[in-house]
Amino acid sequence: MQADILMPGLYYYFPILWNVERETVVTIESDHVGVVSSIGGIPIPAGRLLGDEVNSNSFQDARLFLENGGCKGPQIGILKPGTYRINTRIFSVKPMPVIAVSQGKVGIVTALDGIPLPSRFAIAPGPSGDHSHFQNGQAFIKSLGYRGTQLETLQPGDYYINPLLFEVIPVDMAIIPPGNVAVIISSVGEELEKSPDPAPPVPAEPDLSQPVHEDAEKILITDKTKRGILRDPVAPGKYNLNTAAYRAEIVPTSAVTIDWASAEGSKESLQFTQGNVRDNANVAEFFKFAQLKVTSMDGFQLEVDVRLIIRIPADDAPFVIARFGSVYNLIEQVAHPLIDASFRNEAGNEAALQFVHSRTELQTKAFEKARDEFKKYHVEVQGLLIAYIKVDEALLETQTKKQIAVQQQQQYIQEAAAQEQRIAVAEKTARANKQGDVIAAKLSIDIAKDNASAVREASYGTRDATKAEADGQSYANEQVGLGTAKAYTAQKEALGSENVAMLNAIQKIADGHIIITPNVLVTGEGGQGGNILTAYFATLLEKQQKASVPVEEKK
Repeated sequence: MQADILMPGLYYYFPILWNVERETVVTIESDHVGVVSSIGGIPIPAGRLLGDEVNSNSFQDARLFLENGGCKGPQIGILKPGTYRINTRIFSVKPMPVIAVSQGKVGIVTALDGIPLPSRFAIAPGPSGDHSHFQNGQAFIKSLGYRGTQLETLQPGDYYINPLLFEVIPVDMAIIPPGNVAVIISSVGEELEKSPDPAPPVPAEPDLSQPVHEDAEKILITDKTKRGILRDPVAPGKYNLNTAAYRAEIVPTSAVTIDWASAEGSKESLQFTQGNVRDNANVAEFFKFAQLKVTSMDGFQLEVDVRLIIRIPADDAPFVIARFGSVYNLIEQVAHPLIDASFRNEAGNEAALQFVHSRTELQTKAFEKARDEFKKYHVEVQGLLIAYIKVDEALLETQTKKQIAVQQQQQYIQEAAAQEQRIAVAEKTARANKQGDVIAAKLSIDIAKDNASAVREASYGTRDATKAEADGQSYANEQVGLGTAKAYTAQKEALGSENVAMLNAIQKIADGHIIITPNVLVTGEGGQGGNILTAYFATLLEKQQKASVPVEEKK
């Protein structure tokens, strides 16, 4: 079997010495590559899977291939689309489809040949030279490329890659939805060095308020070529992320709702939690747990529906992932135990009805406690709501009867008040109806009072006038008396006491003040004294005479 081939033309050969067979040329379509394997050449070096590519005019010069140290077996070099005159007795060519990465995908490349990857690496470090996006396999080998998953990815497009040297797996692009950020966990680089310091001993009296995974934040890094959790989160958008080298942990930065409710309530939340909350494509912003069941101090079992709303700031998302690994773990390890224990403790210290009645204070206390606790983990608590408290039926029935009795009592009080109001209205109506008479009576009283005042004032005037007149008369009499006394004294001195007395007596008789003869003289027959009948008639005549005397004369 000869390495050389006869090109198209006219040849003369000795048929006993030479046997010539005609073969069609090798044609590679535009969407294929030709994978070549050689049956001649030197053995492939130990530890290698493919023979190095040597100068052979794209395998069209077998002699040159052998002279340049070509290896037998599968080759690194490939045939790109075109027509080739190849010795098919030395080289076998198998057409293979080109590597196509469609839109919305990214190609993850794994090298099947090259330098063995050290055990301390999970992702192969990039080669030192250019290999045209893995399309130049020999350049990859010469640049000391490592076997294993490569850090570089293939963007959408067609690539002429040797499928015997590189395996390409298309994966979806990383999508970070709005209201979320991605914390990148890098697997690139060597393993992290273990601290030579021994683990701290467990304290005899552990602090129950100590934050969970307190030292986890120390492993945050800023270099993408090192292994660990990147300090800077990635904003919403689409990314050609090498999911073998980097893992994106989605962290919601909008409100995250956690429900502790019965199966009948909050069905929308239940639909969100049916998926895997760890799935980066479907981030659940709702988490649902069973209804909180607590026991009160007086032994009644209560069921409490609670809703907790938290938010993780974007800059603090890496701290949460460093401590807990995911938002789901945060809720499982902190939120759920904290809320459950908080309400159990409060219920154990209060009677059932007091627990229900102090709902507002209980909600405020639980909110403040959750806010202080979550602050240790760089998480904001935006609200805590007690939606519903289910009370034991027996206690509820007793309380219902009591309230009905109280309401009935209030009703009776209201009815009594209404009747009293009705009486007051009737009284006021009657008073209004008699208002005219009342006003007339009041006016009569006022008139009478005014008349009495007028009479009183008139009497006061008469009294004063009479008093003044009496005072004047008294003064006049006093002066007359004094004059009379002086005259009497003068008369007495002139006439003597007895003569003066006689003179006064005669004067009084003359004035008629002294009567010396009877007014009526009744005598008997012949001038003799009468009898009893005569005396009786004399008395009657005297009375009649007195009655007929004028007033002025009486005075």
